[in-house]
Amino acid sequence: MGYIYRAFGFMLNLIYEFVANYGISVILLTLLIKIIVLPLTLKQQKSMTKMQRVQPKLQELQEKYKYDKERASQETMKLYKEYGVNPMGGCLPLLIQFPILIAMYQVIQRPVEYVLGYSKEALKAAFKAHEISEKTAGAQIELAKKLGELNFDFFGLDLAATPWDELKAFFAGTAGVIALTALIIPILSCVTTFLTSKITTMMNKDKAKEKKEEVKPQRVLSPDPKKDTTDNPGESMTKSMTYFMPLMTLWLTFTFPAALGLYWTVSNVLSLVQTIVLNGYYNKKLERELEEQDKIREAKIQEKMKKYNMKKKKRS
Repeated sequence: MGYIYRAFGFMLNLIYEFVANYGISVILLTLLIKIIVLPLTLKQQKSMTKMQRVQPKLQELQEKYKYDKERASQETMKLYKEYGVNPMGGCLPLLIQFPILIAMYQVIQRPVEYVLGYSKEALKAAFKAHEISEKTAGAQIELAKKLGELNFDFFGLDLAATPWDELKAFFAGTAGVIALTALIIPILSCVTTFLTSKITTMMNKDKAKEKKEEVKPQRVLSPDPKKDTTDNPGESMTKSMTYFMPLMTLWLTFTFPAALGLYWTVSNVLSLVQTIVLNGYYNKKLERELEEQDKIREAKIQEKMKKYNMKKKKRS
């Protein structure tokens, strides 16, 4: 993944040369990454919308073939193929976030190598000249500060510092109250992660509810009173992740350089805006397109049925 680290570092350095502010450079790079990943996000949204449309038909198949798992699987795959649904289509944008996060961490943690573009030989010489052990944590950040080629100050916040270290220094009495400003970014990262997850879940619930209301209620013979139809393992898992992810984010942004927390916060805000826009204009447009496709598909099925009935009449 070294080439990805270098690409991110090169872009960050290029932006820094224009704006001369490390924090703004991280924000603009985050925006650029979001734009690059946008086609995958649109594909994910389309896949999710298609899945919601076939959900009622999928439930009918599961009920019809509940005692024949193999047939249920075959009919499900047939349904997916008919409607052009890829069950894994919505996973790629989620999976790609982790390599991007790792790449951002490497670029932020090793700025001399990836942002300033020092070769291995030049890096070793710089460490030796400034008497810094390259094996210590944050060695390249310390070297970058001594080289003076990057200014990590962002409106009074040191984006190269680790919030946890700043907090320890405050309680140890080696840093003033200003060190508490390091808490801002981890808290913002945590809050924006929670809001993004919560609002996205609420929007998906509203859409699912609309789809459910469109489906006509079916009679259930001999209903089991003990069975709770509202019990949904997927929903429980989503609810757990809504609270787990912000806590994990809080821990990560406390223990890593503040620049990574800034990236995560801005990424969350952009994701939230993206979700609102996609669930508004884009999703409505997509719904209309899929409705038209459904009408064409239904017309083809009716035409096939008509031809089949005509052949049957001729034979009889």
